[in-house]
Amino acid sequence: MADEHLDKYLEDIGIDIDGEDVNAMPEQDFEEPETISANIAPIALEGDTKERAEAFLVNFLLNFDPAYAVEINRIQENRIYADIFGGDPGKIIGRNGKTLQALEYLTNAVLNRGDEEENARVVIDVGGYKRRRDDRLRMIARKAASKVRATGKEYVLKPMSASERRVIHMELADDPSVKSESSGEGKNRKVVVKSNR
Repeated sequence: MADEHLDKYLEDIGIDIDGEDVNAMPEQDFEEPETISANIAPIALEGDTKERAEAFLVNFLLNFDPAYAVEINRIQENRIYADIFGGDPGKIIGRNGKTLQALEYLTNAVLNRGDEEENARVVIDVGGYKRRRDDRLRMIARKAASKVRATGKEYVLKPMSASERRVIHMELADDPSVKSESSGEGKNRKVVVKSNR
């Protein structure tokens, strides 16, 4: 996402990352005779990375649906883990996790914008969705390794996102009998599990 598009999007939801006064959503006339207006208070993102991540997510979700809440659970190295709860988890997760992936991307783009020194990564989960997904991926990795050991032939998994492929690689990293590598381009990138003998 280009910086000017990100700036416009953030302005539209009332989040001010440059410390300027932003009144994001002007009155809009609809076909009905009444006019609907939304006054969203601008938010300046200040503080350490954890505070900025929490401020961004809280204010984003307030504008999206006030039924959601955010809890920053832990910080490890340059990773911040945030859980979203309340409301309808499906709205945040989206089909095949695409909405959650987009929210995580947007959050990281905002937090790391112009701050190359810190460059923290925010990992967002909703109702344990990612934990369950990662458990399922680890099971798939173990089954693929078992098939490779039994047959001696490589096993190709379906295309996956970078974060999903990472879970597979991490699960198989300590197994001396197999090795894993990514193959393909773009959305067709997949993990290939091979015998290490």
